[in-house]
Amino acid sequence: MNSETKKILVIGSYNVGLACQTDRVPVWGETLIGHSFSESNGGKGANQAVAAARLGGDVAFVGCLGNDRFGDEGLRMLESENIDISGVRRSKNKSTGVGFIFLNSEGENCILVDPGANHDLLPNDESVLEKIDEADIIVCQLENRLDTVREALRYAQQLGKTVILNPAPANAEALELLQYTSIINPNESELLILNGENPNEELSVQKCGELASKLLNKGPKAVIVTRGENGALIVTQQGVAQVPAFKVEAVDTTGAGDSFTGALAVYLAEGLTLEDAVSKASIVGSYCVTKRDVIPALPTREQLEEFEKQFVAI
Repeated sequence: MNSETKKILVIGSYNVGLACQTDRVPVWGETLIGHSFSESNGGKGANQAVAAARLGGDVAFVGCLGNDRFGDEGLRMLESENIDISGVRRSKNKSTGVGFIFLNSEGENCILVDPGANHDLLPNDESVLEKIDEADIIVCQLENRLDTVREALRYAQQLGKTVILNPAPANAEALELLQYTSIINPNESELLILNGENPNEELSVQKCGELASKLLNKGPKAVIVTRGENGALIVTQQGVAQVPAFKVEAVDTTGAGDSFTGALAVYLAEGLTLEDAVSKASIVGSYCVTKRDVIPALPTREQLEEFEKQFVAI
């Protein structure tokens, strides 16, 4: 990291991830036997902050954790990753957020989140505004209160910061936030939700580009659609560019999008072009899905270099 590298601030969630493997998710009133239970640090904000820090980014994290064991462990983890946690708050009333993760044999996941203390991070919180003042690149997601995210993005844009919004979990209300962003990076289902369409629809490259262009018209300078094994699509006013992914066998797709977002912030902070930054971030996402759990799967620069030697791009 050189002295000209920009500072990254991740404003977001911290959740404990409770994961279990199962052939299918039970229906109401049914009990199934799963296996391979694990407990891990998580939350989209924390994942993205650690992803950026492991790649050498100068990273601060702002969020709200509970005054409980999970919160204590979360702070220790973030600090151990050399992340500035001076802006983190602790809730007196709510427990640390929890994510319940169900994984199938193909490594695909579905997740249920109880935000808990994450929703105690409030609009105009001084810890948020002060850290925005200090940073160059601001990263947000949607696991905190929408009004808190809105105020953070608005304030950051007003100061001329580069603003990255990962619109996940996606909802139609998030459309109003796009006017305050520089870059948004939905996955395909999130892209569909933001456009009011069925999130299970399969997207062609053409349809993906058309939907991204509609979001582009709402404010951001670039829309980056992450497409799993199909790489990513960059949509700007100058056109559409496809970025390939590495061919890998997915073990656990949980957190792949978060690893991409954190990496994107780092490579932009280092001065790479948008297309080069997306290309490098896609490699990070490919690496992440070959490992189990999220934070343990996030690579360092050295691990990423070794990974790149083993796989050939599509």
